[in-house]
Amino acid sequence: WGFPEIWVEVPDQRAASSRRSRREGLTIHLLEDGRYRPAPESKAFPSWTAEEIHEALNEPMLTERTVAVLERVGTVLGEREGTGPDDDPLLRSHRRQGFERGMQRGMERGMERGIERGRAEGERALLRRMAAQRFGDDTARQLALLLEDVADPDRLAEAGTWITQSANSAELLDRLAGRSTHET
Repeated sequence: WGFPEIWVEVPDQRAASSRRSRREGLTIHLLEDGRYRPAPESKAFPSWTAEEIHEALNEPMLTERTVAVLERVGTVLGEREGTGPDDDPLLRSHRRQGFERGMQRGMERGMERGIERGRAEGERALLRRMAAQRFGDDTARQLALLLEDVADPDRLAEAGTWITQSANSAELLDRLAGRSTHET
């Protein structure tokens, strides 16, 4: 019939009635000068090897490895034909939808982080005012430096407790710096 390429597949899971004389695997035969010759990879699907095709045909569910192989083969075919994923209307639509969902999620996460950051900044400002009232501006400045990267609400609440429980500014600053053995 002159097919340019023929695959002969012997599946891993054969029917009980099938002959066992053939070894599992896939053989690719390419038509060259009117005769079929075995080949290690497909000409119709460039770079797809007989072993990879056999694996893909015999897996119960598509694996990540096979998806990666198919992406590779698709890229080679696209380069050969001068096309890409965006030339397919369905893939183009999926990409656009994925991009829009990703943008929406990114904006939501950014807003959440901004709110959390704003909350932490407000709490740190309150702690600084509390320290200034109790121990003076110098202690408040040092407290602000020690807490400038702290956003954890529990850690900030702990700092507030230490402001109210510390006997003096040295004890407070030691606790904040983690140098103290005092327990609250």
